[in-house]
Amino acid sequence: MSKEITEASDLFDENGKLIIDGWARKPIINYNRENVPCGWHRLKEWDNYVVVCPNHVFSVTVADVGYLGQVSFNLINLKTLDETSGGSMKFFTKGRMNLPTSSQEGDIEIHEDEFDLTLKKLEDRRIISFKYPTFGEKGLAGTITCYQDPDKDSIVKVNRYEKKKKKFYYSDKIMWMPAEGVLTFGDETYEFEKEKCYCRLDWGRGNWPYKIHWYWGGGCGKTEDGHEIWFSHGHSYEDPTLHDKNMVGYDGIGHKLGPIKFHLPDNLMDEWKFTSEDGRFEMTLKPIYIHEPNMNFIIFSSKAIIVYGYYNGQVILDDGTKVKVKNILGHAERVSWKW
Repeated sequence: MSKEITEASDLFDENGKLIIDGWARKPIINYNRENVPCGWHRLKEWDNYVVVCPNHVFSVTVADVGYLGQVSFNLINLKTLDETSGGSMKFFTKGRMNLPTSSQEGDIEIHEDEFDLTLKKLEDRRIISFKYPTFGEKGLAGTITCYQDPDKDSIVKVNRYEKKKKKFYYSDKIMWMPAEGVLTFGDETYEFEKEKCYCRLDWGRGNWPYKIHWYWGGGCGKTEDGHEIWFSHGHSYEDPTLHDKNMVGYDGIGHKLGPIKFHLPDNLMDEWKFTSEDGRFEMTLKPIYIHEPNMNFIIFSSKAIIVYGYYNGQVILDDGTKVKVKNILGHAERVSWKW
């Protein structure tokens, strides 16, 4: 298991050398982008919001990977299994989208001919507002408020690549944000109730290897006896200890977990299984929908399988307490990139 970071630090020194790596409970590492040791063609930055409810999933992503900038919207109806996507792409953005250098500060405003999007960060909440008249030929509009208690832990991770000194990955995965609001899609109304709907933010900044593969999953909700619980788990294809994002949050406190491995079935709609080296995370996920957001621009491509469904199993906290997980809604993914 990588070491815990407990003191604030810059990410790079003035020569672009990575100062620190490991994991933290809060985003206390300063992403001093001016010292990133790579050009615009290698730096990748994104903010990915996903709001999961029992009947629907809404996501919005803003990403600038140097030679491509993307804003994407996705709406999945888990009752009818209908999916609608839209957004925009621009080539050679070269970092000009100027995404925030912190997961805790900074707003994003995108105004295109087809849509308007605002991602606003306040002290204890994030507000997602959007208007997209041509989305799915029906039109999409709404405001969703995601409540974030700044005192609660998230899983913050800095990865160092030992054989590739200029490569790094810095992420903050905020998994516990009860969400409320209303979204309209044509004449359909989708409601978000904070007792049932949860938002997660995957905030990522890095200079990855050209070819990269990972697994990641997570979920959040309430235990049967009313405790708040969330979990994040993942690893690279090649090494369960790399891209380690493993933590369970219980009533706001993070409990770091060791390596966790994904076991995918031949039929991806069958149960997915997850096991841990230390026995503290033993879980299954029964999919209810598969989302496959792929793209291919020859030298730049991605292939992803994302399943949404219900987790069941057990996690063990730092003090040995065993916590049953029953029908917690979440996701799991397998992703490959050339970028």
